[in-house]
Amino acid sequence: MSSSKPTPLQHTLERSAFCRLIQRGELDVVVITHPAFRAEVLLQGAQMIAFAPTGESNWLWLSDTVEYKKGISLRGGIPICWPWFGNACKNPPEIQAHYCGNQPAPAHGFARTQIWQLTDLYEATDRVELCMALGTTRSRQPSWPAETEVIARWVMRKDSLTVQLTTHNHGQSAIAVTQALHTYLPTPDIHQTRLAGLHHHSYLDTLDNWRRKSQSGDVHFYSETDRIYYTDSNAHHLTLITPDQRTLINASGSKSCIVWNPWIEKSRHLGQFEDTAWQRMTCVETANAADDWINIEPGNTHTLSVTFHQDR
Repeated sequence: MSSSKPTPLQHTLERSAFCRLIQRGELDVVVITHPAFRAEVLLQGAQMIAFAPTGESNWLWLSDTVEYKKGISLRGGIPICWPWFGNACKNPPEIQAHYCGNQPAPAHGFARTQIWQLTDLYEATDRVELCMALGTTRSRQPSWPAETEVIARWVMRKDSLTVQLTTHNHGQSAIAVTQALHTYLPTPDIHQTRLAGLHHHSYLDTLDNWRRKSQSGDVHFYSETDRIYYTDSNAHHLTLITPDQRTLINASGSKSCIVWNPWIEKSRHLGQFEDTAWQRMTCVETANAADDWINIEPGNTHTLSVTFHQDR
C-alpha cells in the first residue's frame, strides 16, 4: 500500500531546523524550539499559546484546564478575534451589515476556530518568523462572503515577540472589520497588578451600560473589569506592571485596546477556567474595536500589530 503524499506543511516543517508539528488532543500544534526561545502556535485559529525565552517562564497565560478540541478556542495565549470583536450585535452597523448568516453570529468572529494554513517560515540564529493565512470566499464562509485574506505573522526573538494581523481586501467593494489580538498575560497577584499608559484616555465601560468614562492614573484591578479604551493615535505604548516583572506593550494600527479580568463571580461560569484563575491573569488586547472599526477599500490592506518586551 502506498503512503499518502506529504502536505506542503509537512514538507516545510521537515526542512525546518527549529519547528515541528505535533498533535495535542484533537489539534495540531507547531512547536518552535530555538536556542534562544520556545513557542507554540495552533493551526486552529492561528493561536499562539506559548512564548518563552530560554530559561524563562511563558510570557503568555494559558489556563491549566484548556481543552484541545476542534471548534473550541483555547482559554489563554493570543486568540485572534476577526472579522468582528465581541458580540456582533454590539458592533457598529457597518460591521453587522457584512454578516448574513441564519444563525446567531459567533462571539469574536469565526477566525479563531478555523484551520489556518502555514504560508511562510524564516529561520535564523537570532529569530524565527512564522506566517499563517486564512482565506474567505462565499463558498468558504457563506455567512460573511467578503473576498478577503487575513495573515497572522509572528516574529520571535530572545527578548521580544511581535504579532501582526494583516487583512487584505481582494473584493470589489469596501469591507468593515473590528478585531483584536486577545492577549492573556500572567501575574502572580492581580491585586498587585496595574496597567500604565492610559491616564486621561476615555473608555467604554461595558459593565456599566457601555458608559463613556475617563481614566485617572493607572488601571488597577479591584473587581470585574471589561473596558474598551481609546488611544490618541495609531501607535500606543502600555506597561503591565506585576510583582515580578514589567511587560512593555507597543501597538500600531490600533486606536483602541481592551482590558479584561472576569473576577470572582464570572469566573465560575467560564469554560476552561478554574474558579480562582482570575487572580493570576489579565487580558490587555490590542484592537480595532467599537468606534475604532476599520474600513478597507478594494485592493487595500490593514495591519494590526503588537510587540512585547519584558523588563524584570
